[in-house]
Amino acid sequence: MSDRLMQITIVDKEIHHLLPGEVTLSDDRKYWFVCCPLCKGPGSLSGHQSTYDEGAGLLTISPSLLCGCGAHYFIVNNEIRWCT
Repeated sequence: MSDRLMQITIVDKEIHHLLPGEVTLSDDRKYWFVCCPLCKGPGSLSGHQSTYDEGAGLLTISPSLLCGCGAHYFIVNNEIRWCT
């Protein structure tokens, strides 16, 4: 598991330019989008609860994220916590 990303990076860029582990807020400020840390595919987090501490720059998403590539993880205060 040491070769997996262990944290996300919040960026301000177009969804189709996201790199693995990057997260951005949509232009309309309604939904977060994440680029899967494994397969590099972007996905909407519209069905998830998000808590963002703007002052600290920390994002938590719940419930866990499950990508079609098999990646299964939580994002808690910008940390990626992989499910085993």
